[in-house]
Amino acid sequence: MSSLRAWVSAARPKTLVAAVAPVALGGAVVVARAGVPGLWAAPGFVFFILSCLGFALCVQVACNFANDLGDSLRGADTAARVGPRRAVSAGDIAPDAMRRGIWIACLLALVLGAPVASLSPWLLLAGFLAIGCALAYTLGPFPLAYRGLGDVFVIACFGVQATVLTAWALCSPGQGPGDCSCDALAMPWFAALIAGLGLGLLADNILVANNARDYETDLAVGKRTTVVRFGRGFARNLHGFNSVFGLVCLGCVFGWVPLVLLPWALWQHLAFRRASAPQDFLPLLGRAAVLMLLATALCVTATCLGWAPAGTLNL
Repeated sequence: MSSLRAWVSAARPKTLVAAVAPVALGGAVVVARAGVPGLWAAPGFVFFILSCLGFALCVQVACNFANDLGDSLRGADTAARVGPRRAVSAGDIAPDAMRRGIWIACLLALVLGAPVASLSPWLLLAGFLAIGCALAYTLGPFPLAYRGLGDVFVIACFGVQATVLTAWALCSPGQGPGDCSCDALAMPWFAALIAGLGLGLLADNILVANNARDYETDLAVGKRTTVVRFGRGFARNLHGFNSVFGLVCLGCVFGWVPLVLLPWALWQHLAFRRASAPQDFLPLLGRAAVLMLLATALCVTATCLGWAPAGTLNL
């Protein structure tokens, strides 16, 4: 039987910030748009944002499990690979057991996301689409990560989709009695899209660093990531673009507060440009996740303190 430690490691707890951040950001967009900081404490708001969070976390875990299994089956996780231990390729978890783990994570996502799905059939459809994309990242006949579509997947799913769907769920009517939330408000589509795009660009830097680290091993097994297709020079330029324009997008929605991270983002980018060996990219994954988390925290803080200028939300 696989140990609990192996399952926890396969879930990759450090990557779960990619699930938490867009849900928090979607909530921040709605609160700032409503102009009611106390909305965070409304019972309906808390219930539905927790439902969104539970769904997002389970989908992220399912994606991580599928990535572990898919890379092992396709031979991408070799002894030459530098990075965290992979459960299936290392023999810590059997492939059949990992498949069961993927199904369990998906079922938990559906259960925890059921309250949100009940608000609209479109939200239910979007939930199934999110799960399908997560599994298709490395599994199935057309694995996105092996076709150079991983960056598009991360920006679209862990940025735009998760942020917009969270805001949409919180703005849906019929969230329950006594809720002082967004029943009377129009959904801030454009603000949510721009905020989600900014967060997705920052999240993509985690993948860019990961793929730059695995360039040689991915090339050997035919995993055609954008870094394999266009080289590490392209990855350096993409990293810089994501760092700057990700924060600028967040600044367009939440004002000047997230822009205070620009100097640190540029310092991270300089370190990325200097990296060359696979080991050099290892700390850059964690730094990208921390930047994403801090940017989200600053946006939420600016919203709670009323520092997000209302005019920017209409853009």
